[in-house]
Amino acid sequence: MSLIAWIFVVIAAVVAVRHGPGRALLAVWIPVLLLIPDAFRAITPGIPDPTSSQAAMLGLLPFVLMRYGSRWRLTFMDLLVFSYAATVFYSDLIARGYADAQNLLINMLLSVVGPYLVARLVIREESLHVQVARRIVIIMFALAVVGLFEAKMGFNPSHAIFGKFFPGQGGGWVTTFRHGLARVAGPFSHAILAGIMMVIAYRIHRWLEWGGHWEPRFTWFTLPWDKAKIITFMLFLGCILTVARGPWVGGLIGAMLVMVGRAKDRRKALRLALLAIVLVGIVGGYGLAQYLDIKPGQVMTMSQESALYRKELFEKYFDIAVAHAWLGWGLTTWPKVLGMPSIDNYYLLLALMHGIPAMLMLVTMMLLGAGQMVARGMKEPPGSSPLGFTFAGIFIAVFVSLGTVYMGEQVVPMFFFVLGWAQAWRLTDARSAAINGDESIRPTAQPIVFRGVIT
Repeated sequence: MSLIAWIFVVIAAVVAVRHGPGRALLAVWIPVLLLIPDAFRAITPGIPDPTSSQAAMLGLLPFVLMRYGSRWRLTFMDLLVFSYAATVFYSDLIARGYADAQNLLINMLLSVVGPYLVARLVIREESLHVQVARRIVIIMFALAVVGLFEAKMGFNPSHAIFGKFFPGQGGGWVTTFRHGLARVAGPFSHAILAGIMMVIAYRIHRWLEWGGHWEPRFTWFTLPWDKAKIITFMLFLGCILTVARGPWVGGLIGAMLVMVGRAKDRRKALRLALLAIVLVGIVGGYGLAQYLDIKPGQVMTMSQESALYRKELFEKYFDIAVAHAWLGWGLTTWPKVLGMPSIDNYYLLLALMHGIPAMLMLVTMMLLGAGQMVARGMKEPPGSSPLGFTFAGIFIAVFVSLGTVYMGEQVVPMFFFVLGWAQAWRLTDARSAAINGDESIRPTAQPIVFRGVIT
């Protein structure tokens, strides 16, 4: 029954042919990515097993390249993304052989390179900045509403519903609890991953709100409150309900950069924001050291145990990572320390699996991407809310969050999609990218409807 995921290849291809790649992106790939857990795969004998979002990307990507590939001009970020994907695949090929590495190759093509290229080419060529943002936010808003049920019942409806089509899969993902509260994971399987996705959606929504890209009220049900404010509240609550401290801290630090874009004197605000980030890092590091200074006989809290585990984990796995520094040990074949099977730090895990160069490439993508977006945003007209600062805030939030969790499930394609989207915005003429500039990103007079789905 899991072969049903292959249907999204056909659906994405048909929509791309009949209505264009942009429509397929909005109506197929984004909803599939955000609604169907990547924990479920189409188990297909003899060939790699794609997730539903990967299947949709397989149907979309060829038509994007055929239509817009000739307009593509290679950039340094493009090279970085391609090099990262190639390094990860080659390291696993060397460590485990092609029979095992072929699934990782598909992951790299359809969850890393594909989303990056689609965003990089389609959003700019079809002027979809606002439409893409609205589609992501409205789906995440709906998931935040459903999260209220999940938090109350301690039951994940996304896994329960889609699990019926993928029997025997996803059983390792269970609802976790912290401080007596059920942590909402939704279709993203893990609460911290859900927290990252909520932070991304919240930041995108705030850009839409500041630019006036929402109607005053919801059009499909009547509420007395402003639509944008309701979405703001629910996305914020959705992040809180994940009870995930990494995304909370990352979102807070990212917000410091976002606020620079709204300041009258951006240069001064940027200096203050960077100073605040450095101070937060210093104070946070000192506070963590004191927090982990456990005295003999002292009873640790669960939070202290979790933090201490991460500290000891890094110390014990560091030498193992350095031993195979260039290409790592392979996706699943790195030596395990007894009692520490879970690597709750993606930078360490990536170095173990695929080598320090791959880890540095990912770090460079996030920090360079943030720097590029800040530099681009500083050029925008005063009084606008440049999208670049939103992207910078997202990259920093993800950068911080990955120190507490692995980068997996839908976070991978979403991150590379946003990275490609940021490059598309960076390469767009400043006048057409400004929030109060080109018609392509001004508020639409009516909601956009695709097959009865209102954004």
